[in-house]
Amino acid sequence: MLNLYTETAFQVTPPTSASLVEFHIPRKNGSLDKARSPSKRHHTKSPNWPQDEATFSSRHLASESSIYFRKSKTYPRVFLWSILRRSRALQVQCADLARSESDRKEAYFTLQFEFQDDIVPRAVAFADSENGDDLHAFVATTRNELFNLIIHPTAFRDPSILQSSPQPTWVKILDSSALRLHTVHHLHAANPLEIFASFTNGRLQRLKRRAGEDHWSEDNYDEKTWGESLRGIVTWRGVQTIPHASSNVDVRTVQSMILSSDGIHLFTICLNHSIRVWHLPSGRLVATKDLLDQEREPNDRTHLNPADDAHLQIVKLPLQRYPVLLTYSPQDGGQFKFWDIKGSLTDNIIIEDKYPGTKLTAPDPDPSGNTLWSMVGVKLDAGNDVLPARVWALYRNHNYHQLYNCQFEFRTLTSSWKSHWVKCAPTASSKALAPDLIRTDSQDPASKWIDFLFYPGRYTEAVLQTALSIYEDANNKQLPTSSHSNTPLTQRMVSVVASNVSLRKYGDSDLDFDRFLSDTDAQWRNLYRIVDKINDATTAPLSLAYDSFIDMVWIPMTGRLCAVRECNNIELLQNNQIDDLAELEDVAARVWPHRRLATDGGDSFSDFGILITAARAFSASLTPELSENLDGAIREFLYTNSESLISTKVVDIFDSVGFSEAVSDELFTRLENDLQPLNGCTGLTNELFLVLLENFPRSTRIAKSGLRTTLFGNLLLSNGMLDVLESEHLLLKDLLILAIFVEGEFNQDDDKIPDFDASELFSYITPQLKVVERNLWLATHNRRIPLEILGHDARPNIARKPIDTSLENTRLVSIFEDTLSKAIRPTPPVEMPMTSLLTTQLDEIEDWASGKQNKTDIDSRDDHETVYLQCDLLAQKEFDLATEFSLFQPSTPWSSYIKGRLALGMEHYDVAANHFRAASYGLSHGKAIGNLVELSAGLLSLIDAEHFYNGLPSFLYHVATLFETASSYNEAGQFFRLALEALSVGQPESSSSFRSDLLSRLFNAELKQARYASAYDALAQLPDKALQRVSVVALINSMLDAKSWTGGPAGAVKQIQSLPWAINPHLAHQLDLHLLSLAKKQTSTSISSTDWLSTPGDTDYLSIIHAVRIGQKDYRGAVAVLFDRLRLVRKSGRARHDPKATALRHVLLALINAMACVDPEEAYVLADVEEKTSSGGPHQKGGTIQSMESTAGRKRRRVIVTLEDLRKEYQQVLDKCSRIERGDFDFDVDGEGDDEDDVPIDQSRLNLSSHVAGGDVMEM
Repeated sequence: MLNLYTETAFQVTPPTSASLVEFHIPRKNGSLDKARSPSKRHHTKSPNWPQDEATFSSRHLASESSIYFRKSKTYPRVFLWSILRRSRALQVQCADLARSESDRKEAYFTLQFEFQDDIVPRAVAFADSENGDDLHAFVATTRNELFNLIIHPTAFRDPSILQSSPQPTWVKILDSSALRLHTVHHLHAANPLEIFASFTNGRLQRLKRRAGEDHWSEDNYDEKTWGESLRGIVTWRGVQTIPHASSNVDVRTVQSMILSSDGIHLFTICLNHSIRVWHLPSGRLVATKDLLDQEREPNDRTHLNPADDAHLQIVKLPLQRYPVLLTYSPQDGGQFKFWDIKGSLTDNIIIEDKYPGTKLTAPDPDPSGNTLWSMVGVKLDAGNDVLPARVWALYRNHNYHQLYNCQFEFRTLTSSWKSHWVKCAPTASSKALAPDLIRTDSQDPASKWIDFLFYPGRYTEAVLQTALSIYEDANNKQLPTSSHSNTPLTQRMVSVVASNVSLRKYGDSDLDFDRFLSDTDAQWRNLYRIVDKINDATTAPLSLAYDSFIDMVWIPMTGRLCAVRECNNIELLQNNQIDDLAELEDVAARVWPHRRLATDGGDSFSDFGILITAARAFSASLTPELSENLDGAIREFLYTNSESLISTKVVDIFDSVGFSEAVSDELFTRLENDLQPLNGCTGLTNELFLVLLENFPRSTRIAKSGLRTTLFGNLLLSNGMLDVLESEHLLLKDLLILAIFVEGEFNQDDDKIPDFDASELFSYITPQLKVVERNLWLATHNRRIPLEILGHDARPNIARKPIDTSLENTRLVSIFEDTLSKAIRPTPPVEMPMTSLLTTQLDEIEDWASGKQNKTDIDSRDDHETVYLQCDLLAQKEFDLATEFSLFQPSTPWSSYIKGRLALGMEHYDVAANHFRAASYGLSHGKAIGNLVELSAGLLSLIDAEHFYNGLPSFLYHVATLFETASSYNEAGQFFRLALEALSVGQPESSSSFRSDLLSRLFNAELKQARYASAYDALAQLPDKALQRVSVVALINSMLDAKSWTGGPAGAVKQIQSLPWAINPHLAHQLDLHLLSLAKKQTSTSISSTDWLSTPGDTDYLSIIHAVRIGQKDYRGAVAVLFDRLRLVRKSGRARHDPKATALRHVLLALINAMACVDPEEAYVLADVEEKTSSGGPHQKGGTIQSMESTAGRKRRRVIVTLEDLRKEYQQVLDKCSRIERGDFDFDVDGEGDDEDDVPIDQSRLNLSSHVAGGDVMEM
């Protein structure tokens, strides 16, 4: 039997942590088990993970789940509901796959209603009306309370509608007399105004109300009302009951029911294996029939299982008067029955077997009979005038399932039923192969197992957490409690497993590393078995849902949701047996009238199947070591640039892995037998390979659509895309390995296979394989993004800023979904069923992501796309992911530039510089390939883009500014210098100030690195004088900054003196001016002109100016500086109280020596001195500079200070110090001095007011 359909299973999770909203529903008496607020948003910072399998099942697995489709066709229309948390929570969320692009308020919230008592199994029913918007949920609890939740669809867009409304307005409690006496077994809602409840005692009750009213009227239906027969009495006394749960259930209890389209008759299936029809207006039982149309004794013990669903459906056939009733009985191997329903509104209903004597059974998933399969769901689509009828049947065996489909015409059903069955490949319950232990593997076992266990979509975090807890308990190895909340799950898992393995000696041998490796792998396998066992419980099917409006099939599971879709061409070949492929074209034409399935050329699907099956079996039979070596060799072929011929590379791979020796005779014989229909290995041709690969998704026309994929739909598409990419990757690798073997084994001799050339296959397969591996990497790596609701003008995330991942309104998505799949819009299911459109949309996404839309230059399109994706990672500052993704980058100038940006972000500046150099010429000349801002995913701004393809200096300038922004001034200086060199050879300048900007930035870069000579060179070339003046100030400030001193202040002075100021007099003048401005702020000075600190921590700028001027042989300028030093010394309190006048003597001596070097004609200083206008006269004894400055009424006069004056002053200072040493303090007696010719020091012509005049002196 052919597998025409496949499954895409995914875990349904709320998009964000804030999108799950809880509502606590009190009991009828208003009580709550715990004091909680009526509603709250669900936040889980440190979840209390389950410690065992039972707790995991109660918290994370659904006991019931299904999908309800509203009668109204407006969005939201489809709702997934589940019973969770020990059967006390009803969770409902929108499950539409698409919405209108104009509907920007998406219904993505999940509403969870917490009840205080357990919900009765099979006692949840949903209803709505075609004219109303409200969704009604009817829920019965074990306390025999029946709730009616009235949920407006807008609550799924904004839950505050329910939160702000009084709860009694949307939570109604139905009051019924039967609820006080009996236990509800099953609920059925015909519409919001009419519901039916069956009770465990066999009673049936209808509750109905009028629109706008809350009062419900009761109608009871009981067979005992119409009969007083002995059989009825025995039944009423409970003789015929069935044990179920903790009670007994009457065999007449209704297990399933459905209301006729006119609302007159209620069709029911009871546990006693019978169909019963009630006439509701009269309350009469008008028809009874055994499900297999057999006569049974009154005490017959044939009955249905109360825990299973009974399958009942009424359909109206085209051009037929009476409807048809479909039932299913598990008896006698499981049989379907189609019943004609005849009769009028007043007459008794007649139920007739439409195909009497025909045994209609669905295919058995296990014809051997070794396993027991039960029916989970049956859905019938009656078809129309164009399309035939279809029936879907879902079987279950514990956690496994099998879905079948049959198309038929009712007039030829007997023959169609036998031959028209197809099935769905049960990929949702398939298991991935665990990693093998390879002793020569460079990757340690822990890393391999972590990659396997945390592969996206394979296991949920709850499964892994629970398995780790069970593993810890089993081995008595538990981490501290604090570690559970602070340590990532991966690290905890590695730590716990490692604690069970130790590296030790065995006997007298050395440390046994091989044993350690084996023990480590064994412990990981033990953990994996626990994980796998727990995960099995998440794939148990709970129901079958069929959306007749769009022709879509769903399988809700305990922990996942499974969408059914058509297989694409590759999946058809991979999922089917070779013998079945012979009829694939005919069967597909019958089942899929909307889809043409045919091969091009003379090859058949069987030939393709033979090749795929043989290649898969051959690859799977290789030893783990050989498989690992082949993978490494192929990856090296894909991602390293080599100039050797492809044919040589193929042979090199074959020889390097020892392929011929590693393949046993038995494996070789098996491969020959598998390929025997194609005449063995020597019968292989390139054409067969290439035509097979033509079945990959190809460029299709993407029709414009006004729809947008919902967040729920993106979950499905992301997991479906992962399935498609994995199947393609597996096929390409298998074909490549087979081609390597055949080429190396058969084509090395002169007698070669005539139509087989592995090098041609490599040139065709490897580009596709590289793209698939790239897309697979994107699909298996996640990121957090803001919650985005895309409208008609939405585009991929260009220039999106990096976000705070702690925000509530962010969701975790694959990078593939975030960057590539947004471009493809869903197509309305008008001409094609949704099961087909899903596959088409996946093909379009894969086609778009692989660059096949541009047929003219696929490789170029792929290169640009790959670099764009790298840019997106860099724009989001995801440097670790970008480093991994760099493996897929092409060898182009644009790619080299982006590699440089990655290295720059990782602070590998030397690597970045190399990449930028490699890209410089290609990105400086020619024409841009497109809008660089868009191609860079917003990594480049409009200003940045102007520097590309605009000459080499402009590009180098851009690169230098990148380094400058990253504070990498060494590389910035290099590229600024390169830009200047490019300008010097005649490259056009971008603007008139471009050279000046280059020099200024080069100066700053050199200055940041304290490379003062280079900075001075750039400074000297600046054409802007004003900029030069500012730069000189920056240069001197940096050189005099204590933080940049290498040899102390003296080293700074030497650095200043080492610069060639003489060849740039204007710069030397600016140097002098700046030092003078610094000296004006100086309030103290050092004792000697060779000391560079006036006080601890303060620079003596006068000493620096003196040194600079002496170095420039400006002795007159040095004299002026020393003269000002003299003023500061005289003001210094330390100098005035120094009996030896050390500082004063030093500065006078320096001043004398400096003035002696000046030409005699210029050996003087012209200085201002202040005179008092009071009667004391200018030589009043005891006057000081301080007293003079504080006295009002001064006049200025200029005096000439000569060398002789200095020597005389110096001699006076020496004489005074000598008298002090002798103890002759020269006291005045009666106002008379000893020597009228002696002039006191403070009245010397050198004792001038200091600072204002001093500045003038220094500027002489």
